[in-house]
Amino acid sequence: MREDEDFLSFVCSSSGADVLKTLAALPEKERRHGKAVSMLFRKAFLTWFADGDAEKPVIKDPDAVVVAFFATCSMTDLKSLRFVPHLKRVPLTEIFAALRPSWTQEFVEHMVDKNPHAIASLAPLWKAGLCERPKGDALILGYYEYAVWRTSALEERNLLERDVWRFFEVGGGGEYSLANHDKFAKSATWSNRLLKYSASGRLDRQRLLDASLDALERDFSQYIAGWYSRFHSALQPTNEEQRDRARRYLTLLSSAIPPTVSFAMKHVQALEKESALDPLDLLEALNPVLQARAKGTVMAALKLAERVAKKDAALAGRAMSKAVLALVSEDAGVQSKALDLIEAFGGAEDEAVRSDLAVYVDLLAPSLRERAARLAGARTPVDTASALAPAPEAAQPVEPVANTAAAISLFLQVLEDARDPFAVERAIDGIARFGAELADNEIAISPLRKRAGQILKLPATTGLRMVLAETGRALASPDAPMATPEELGQGKLDPVGAQAVHLARNAEILRHVAGGYRLPMLSLPCDSSGTVMVETLAGRLPEYRAAGVTPGITDLSLALMRLQSERRNGQAYDLSCEHETDRAFAYALGEEVAIGPNPSLWAAAWRARPGNAVDDRITALFKEDLPNCGAPARMHLEVDRKDSESGEFRWITVQVPTTPIMRTRKRILPALFFHQAKNAYFSELGSGHTFAEIAWASLIHPTDPEPFFREAILAQDTYQKLSDNPTRGYLEPFFRPGPNVGQMVAAVLVYYLGCEDASVRARAEDAVLAAFATDRLEEAAFGAALRTFILADALPTGRWTKSLKAIAAAGAEQQVRDAIGRVLDFSPEATPRDIGGLLELFFELCTSTGSLPEQAAILRCLWGIPGGGKVSKFRKKLLDLAEA
Repeated sequence: MREDEDFLSFVCSSSGADVLKTLAALPEKERRHGKAVSMLFRKAFLTWFADGDAEKPVIKDPDAVVVAFFATCSMTDLKSLRFVPHLKRVPLTEIFAALRPSWTQEFVEHMVDKNPHAIASLAPLWKAGLCERPKGDALILGYYEYAVWRTSALEERNLLERDVWRFFEVGGGGEYSLANHDKFAKSATWSNRLLKYSASGRLDRQRLLDASLDALERDFSQYIAGWYSRFHSALQPTNEEQRDRARRYLTLLSSAIPPTVSFAMKHVQALEKESALDPLDLLEALNPVLQARAKGTVMAALKLAERVAKKDAALAGRAMSKAVLALVSEDAGVQSKALDLIEAFGGAEDEAVRSDLAVYVDLLAPSLRERAARLAGARTPVDTASALAPAPEAAQPVEPVANTAAAISLFLQVLEDARDPFAVERAIDGIARFGAELADNEIAISPLRKRAGQILKLPATTGLRMVLAETGRALASPDAPMATPEELGQGKLDPVGAQAVHLARNAEILRHVAGGYRLPMLSLPCDSSGTVMVETLAGRLPEYRAAGVTPGITDLSLALMRLQSERRNGQAYDLSCEHETDRAFAYALGEEVAIGPNPSLWAAAWRARPGNAVDDRITALFKEDLPNCGAPARMHLEVDRKDSESGEFRWITVQVPTTPIMRTRKRILPALFFHQAKNAYFSELGSGHTFAEIAWASLIHPTDPEPFFREAILAQDTYQKLSDNPTRGYLEPFFRPGPNVGQMVAAVLVYYLGCEDASVRARAEDAVLAAFATDRLEEAAFGAALRTFILADALPTGRWTKSLKAIAAAGAEQQVRDAIGRVLDFSPEATPRDIGGLLELFFELCTSTGSLPEQAAILRCLWGIPGGGKVSKFRKKLLDLAEA
């Protein structure tokens, strides 16, 4: 049995009990075959480990393999386990009792730490005395895993005497927390169980109250901390019990967790009403609360400060000084409440308060600055709107790589990180110029061959990275032809998407490289605008002619799509027009030439042509009407709201139908972003699905990105929050010089400002500022799009209010004010939800810009807006301002 094959044959043909009996008779050091058994175990139990075509071993009793695994493997092998193997006939306790491995304790503690799910399987070992009960935090996390600790299996004594108190020390995370357990456990919650233990006297109530407050002081995450505050409240502390813990509640007012502060504030308010708090301690504890972001919390703190001042006039000065702290709030209502307190207790006569207040005057909402300046005895500030964010820098040249070493280095770089589309284009151009030399240099090309092969084998490799890896593989292995879009990745690449264009262009370049040619890539952008200058393309084409090489159709088509708007400027170019590619370039420059025969090339040339006037000769090449293939595409924005049958849920639907409709499944550059959806539920996205793919697609037609922006609208899911949201890639054109934008640009910006994902909103805010700064976004278009989306009443208006506030604060006050003014033109019954915040912002901007809301449509709308609270307050303020 020393030979592995004989031993494995014995294991596969025997029962678990027989294998255990045989191996238990041997000393631990004489049990070998660990490597072979480990491989057998993996093939038998880890189906994903074996190759798809490999046959699984024939085993009489799976328990035999598990027994052999525990008997022969080392701790290193055991640590690779992700789970405790399931046994059908031989109990785990019997195996460990017979084998008595030296590593039992280490194994148990390792498995429990690695996966609390293992506790249920391993608990019998320590109950049987075969090891000690683990003492680490993972054991406590096991209590939080609902499937493990059922009432029938609960070790009551360990729980009540020891473990339960560690519940308040070990917060956990992910699926292992008290908060997560109780969220899904319905009535069988730990909260209910601990309350029952407390009611029956089996757990000390006072200790539970203190322990829950201990937990809230441990800076657990908001989700986890919420369980402890809810449990404390569920204990329903009496007035006396709250008084005994008054100082602890005051301490929790400085918590970094907003809900914990709100929890503590409720107890502090109750204690203050009973005069159970030292007023000086209370005022000091309010410091962090008065500077919090949550409006309700700050307002409650101001009310407490006001009550202290009313009860003891000697403390009025301190209370007013605390109120000054609340002026850091961005909310005008909070600022107003703080000024109310300062006015009520004579702040204008208190030199210290006036001095503190003067610091904040310039930072307050415009409507409050004069009032604050009067209280502080300071000069009323002259409002000067901050300048808009600077425009994107002037176009910077895109320099080709200079040599073979730079070419291979850059290609390997973009193979790992392709988020910069200009780096990607420079890398492909480097292959075009130096690929022939690289292909003959085994030392240089070997790392690329290896890495490209590895990436292509990864299951998650799709889109742009797959295209780059296939390009690198084909360069390094010239005898194996480059895959087509349909072949690559077995369906992982959309055959009519942007990356299929990318692959086809690269294949053309590699054919030239295989012929030993060193030629520039025609479509390499000249600068950071993403465009190709006319004179540059006119200089690249003769190099192909001189080499006797026909330019690639896809490469030239992409170059024409990128051609700068500034055309010939009276300069003559050497265009023989003998070949179709030269004629297409001449046609793009406005020349009259013979058309055809390649439809895709001529569609690209037509898109590059000045004016894009209808040309029936181009449309005739396709034998059907296609968008932007000889005739301009027309796009129309449709925003609607859908409601569930119960009326409980609502969601937004945004569509951009086009005329004509894209019917073909052919890959045609000008019509790339107009392909129809594959089914009724998901849009087909020509740009791709990752940030890098979308960023590269934005360079397809940089001088007219309207179709690209159309796809940006269709691609957005406003309810999705991601750690790296790829749709931010659709905003990249705003941070480059140009482009000239049309009707879709405002719709994209407004739609993205309404997203739930804060990272998308923040990027959209920057994009709006960049567009305003470069005069690429008209206030009228922005306001019209804003009105369309807000009046659809499908997304919270507060999202737009918050973003518009940030945009205005960055220097676009007048533009935002005008945009909101265009929204305020609707009938009373069409009033959207949460309009109060928008009215408040409009009032502040009217005040700061000195623009009265005097347009008839705005006044008519304001008179009709229903609602109370903030809506009523600022509707009246705006009407009063108009009459002033």
